[in-house]
Amino acid sequence: MPVMENLMIDMNRLTRRFGLVALLAVSLLSCAASGNRNNTPEQVGNPQLPQTTSAGVEQQQLPEQQLTDDLVFDILLAEIAGQRGELDTSVPHYLQAAENARDPRVAERAVQIASFAKQFAVAERAARRWVELAPDDVEAHKALTVLALHLGDTDEAIEQLDYLIKVTDDPQEGYSLATALLARNPDKQAALTAMERLVAYHPESPHAWIALSRMSVNVNKLDKGLDAVNKALDLSPALPEAMMLKAQILVRMDRKAEATQVLETAVSTHPDNTTLHFAYGRMLLDGDDLEGARKQFGRVVELDAENAEGLYSLALLELETKRYKAGEQHLKQLLKLRPDEQNAYYYLGYSALEQGNNDAALQWYRKVEGGDYWSQSQLRIAEILVRQGNVDGMQNHMRSLRDTNPDQRVTLYLIEGQVLTDAGLNKESFDLYGSALQESPDNEELLYAHSLAAEKLGKLEIAERDMRRILKNDPENTRTLNALGYTLADRTDRYQEALTYINRAYAQEPNDPAIIDSLGWVHFRLGNLDEAHRLLLQAWEMTGNSEIGAHLGEVMWAQGDREGARRIWDASLASDPDNVMLLKVINRHTP
Repeated sequence: MPVMENLMIDMNRLTRRFGLVALLAVSLLSCAASGNRNNTPEQVGNPQLPQTTSAGVEQQQLPEQQLTDDLVFDILLAEIAGQRGELDTSVPHYLQAAENARDPRVAERAVQIASFAKQFAVAERAARRWVELAPDDVEAHKALTVLALHLGDTDEAIEQLDYLIKVTDDPQEGYSLATALLARNPDKQAALTAMERLVAYHPESPHAWIALSRMSVNVNKLDKGLDAVNKALDLSPALPEAMMLKAQILVRMDRKAEATQVLETAVSTHPDNTTLHFAYGRMLLDGDDLEGARKQFGRVVELDAENAEGLYSLALLELETKRYKAGEQHLKQLLKLRPDEQNAYYYLGYSALEQGNNDAALQWYRKVEGGDYWSQSQLRIAEILVRQGNVDGMQNHMRSLRDTNPDQRVTLYLIEGQVLTDAGLNKESFDLYGSALQESPDNEELLYAHSLAAEKLGKLEIAERDMRRILKNDPENTRTLNALGYTLADRTDRYQEALTYINRAYAQEPNDPAIIDSLGWVHFRLGNLDEAHRLLLQAWEMTGNSEIGAHLGEVMWAQGDREGARRIWDASLASDPDNVMLLKVINRHTP
């Protein structure tokens, strides 16, 4: 049966059931309900029409609407077709209803349906009708702007943007709205051109030039953006928004010294502007001026004791510079404002731990129930319990966490295993990872951790089996290629095979010092002392890592440079005096 015939049957049934008057009331109520801008159909693809609220329409005095059979027919047919997914039928009938009706809600609904159907030319016609019927409805003008931009109708878009700017009480707000609408246009160059034309209407407005600057930055034309913001500053030399924007652009242009100077001038000009002080603090922090940054964040808190970002940033800097009591005070002040700020609990634990107060640190870490540092907090709890000799307590704690956080079971196994390994309890960590693998036999992280634990216990067959299982699923896994190659080079005589694996890892990450160390070590095993020395020296200079130093010293010793080897070992020992591997190497050569 044809689509139109089906729709007519549905309409006839409704007419017989309700009668014309009731049917008309239902149709208009449906239109109003559908026009409730909190329940619009999802906008698919571009353009992204602005989401609106029904308050503006409800407050308007809607015109009296003469209800005709044709109008009712178009609305009902359009609604029924839309509900059935027959948008090619729904769209033209809603457009016809919009053009015949005097109710702006009908035009708004036509815009929504046509946009949903991606019939944007029709949507633009409906939006013009909406503006005609509701000339003071900002949402109508916004919708017409977006549709005009999408269709390349720049003249219409600029006319609508100019209207939106003029009707706002605050010019900054008006240009921010214009920028937001233009930014929705996927054709960024067209959006920039439109903004340039719009600015030509208001060349004496610094906010116009700021908007042009932002649009230029949006299309990565930083020089144009800098020129525009400078024009804004020519018109209003002390405008905070322009000074902030100029600093941001200069940072993106890698001109950080100039950006810092701009913000220094800005805070001097506006000593009570917390936003500028905060931005200047961030800039100083980026330049490693911790004390300068701390002063700026402190000024933010002086000006606004409830500035949460200022309190948090100040507290972290205070902890970084070992002003623990001050940092704790500001973190507690932050918690009064934001009782659920999980990061504050974590850093209070960190502060207590740094001061050697393990019990207080445990109390704070236990308060962390989520957020960025939840896993790190559980690691710290486990480490403290083990240091206190309470291994059973640690294991019970981790077991309880796994039961109450099933989605985090793997992460929690890894945390517990790492703590056991760090404590020298290699058998316990190996057994734990084995239990975890019974639950998640193909988990790459667990397999890798299990293989390392097996290697520490001399269970080389198991270590190699685990690594090969990872490589079976992920043949180019760089970390595992390197680990397998190093294990074979260090613990077996299968040097050529080891070199093959390490070379594959090196081809992917030629600047990774751990891989360079492995490559140097396998060349040492192969007797290529000069190549081994070159590679290990490169890795040592990159990191100063004590285990790399142990390897480099071994090569230098084998080359006859025993004094050089001792210097490398002494430097490594100074930075890592408890490294077991390093101590074994030194004791073997210099008993």
